Amino acid sequence: MPNHDELERISPERAGIESSQVRRCLEKLTNEWASMHGFMAARNGQVFAECFWSPYSKDLVHGNNSLGKTYTGTAVGIALMEHKLSLEEKMTDIFAEEIKERNIEVSELMKEIRIRDVLTMTNGHARHPEIGEDWIGDYFRTPMKYKPGTRFMYNTSGACMLSAVIKKKTGQNLKEYLTPRLFDEIGINGERFVWLKWPNGLDAEPATFSTTEDNLRLALLYMNGGSWNGRQLVDPDYIKEALSVQIGNEYAPEQKDGRCGYGYQLWACSIPGVYRFDGAQGQYGIVWPKKRVAVAVHEGAIAPYGPQRTLDVIYEELLLKIAEEPLEENEEEYNRLLEIEKHMEFMPDRPNDITPDLDLSGKYIVTEGDPTPWLGLAPPGGADMFALYRAKDRKGRMEEFRLEMKEDRCILEVNGYARFEAGFDGKLVLRNTDNVFPDLTAYSATARYINGYTLEITIHWMSSWALTIMRFEKQNGTVKITAMKNRLNQEDNWLVYKGEARGVEL
Repeated sequence: MPNHDELERISPERAGIESSQVRRCLEKLTNEWASMHGFMAARNGQVFAECFWSPYSKDLVHGNNSLGKTYTGTAVGIALMEHKLSLEEKMTDIFAEEIKERNIEVSELMKEIRIRDVLTMTNGHARHPEIGEDWIGDYFRTPMKYKPGTRFMYNTSGACMLSAVIKKKTGQNLKEYLTPRLFDEIGINGERFVWLKWPNGLDAEPATFSTTEDNLRLALLYMNGGSWNGRQLVDPDYIKEALSVQIGNEYAPEQKDGRCGYGYQLWACSIPGVYRFDGAQGQYGIVWPKKRVAVAVHEGAIAPYGPQRTLDVIYEELLLKIAEEPLEENEEEYNRLLEIEKHMEFMPDRPNDITPDLDLSGKYIVTEGDPTPWLGLAPPGGADMFALYRAKDRKGRMEEFRLEMKEDRCILEVNGYARFEAGFDGKLVLRNTDNVFPDLTAYSATARYINGYTLEITIHWMSSWALTIMRFEKQNGTVKITAMKNRLNQEDNWLVYKGEARGVEL
């Protein structure tokens, strides 16, 4: 039976930290570099801090980005305990059939890559393999430069290969494999947990969406050496090795905490003995086994400095302030903290302050381009990876849309099935709509005119930090469309798509 036991909630003082100090930490986490969505902290398995910035909430799943690699790595640790695989197995042996089918000639160095080397991102490639529809083939086509196991190089393709290893060794996809062995055991709702898929049907990376508490529970499992309520779920030696520096990476092109070493699909932190699950733009699961502390964060932090700023605040204002023993209760400060935690809000958008010169209401057919509103995720300089994960039974290209202008809001309908309601007051209201990701329906949208003839709709995808800005500009009988999808990167921040439409029912 699934284990959905509630985690006990306690005051910060019982955890060894003042309530006022937790409040200062929460206040500093929101800054010019980051917008917070969800934060939880626990000691000895008891939650002493919990805050969600409305309209984000504890029940909403949120994109993990590469934090999902730790879920994949956990599956490897479980399969190891079940004797389904060995970390010494060679990748070319596991995928011999796929290599032969593609007529790929692999080098002697390639033949040395073990599962262990993939876990530690020491594959040995000369560059990051392409991640397209044939990512398995591209992994083996990529030239080698280093002896496997000797040189760290960040490699998302390797995490994808671990997904394929699990499917090969167990006959199950990652979510299917983990649901009874991990999710049900530690209290993660597998029906709510979202794992998007590649076109070949395998569970994808980076494509997990979980609640902040889900990630906290995973951190608690690691803190407890892979054990939960007395049951050993993950090989204990695997967890011990995962929470240790398997390879140095002081030369990595990262911020401070990206150069402290790497374990098995997780990172060492700048505080000795602290480790973290890490996803881009500040998705964190932090584990400090010695102090029995775990922290989980969902946010939108602007790279390259925002995520490190978040870690520094957590270290300086929380982790390093925790005493060895409980403190005297302070009911007044604790109640003040609880009130603040209940009323944190995400910053609203700019309200509309322009009266338009025209009415854009009507139905339009897109005649050029593909300026879609859908959730997207792209690294600097890269394309939208999530385009590969879109449901095949949904029209992905924006073929038609309808705008309905009202006094206090506008409504954008896309392809006859997606409907976005956007208020002119700048306030973020949680709503849901069907879209190309049927399990990720939550959004908040606002609208404003940037001049008398251009409407701008901002769509916040509430299952992520991602947002899409749609601009509709009326020109000489046509509508010019611009879709902008953020990367949350200080430079090269936007994916920009242009299009044009003509009205058919105005």
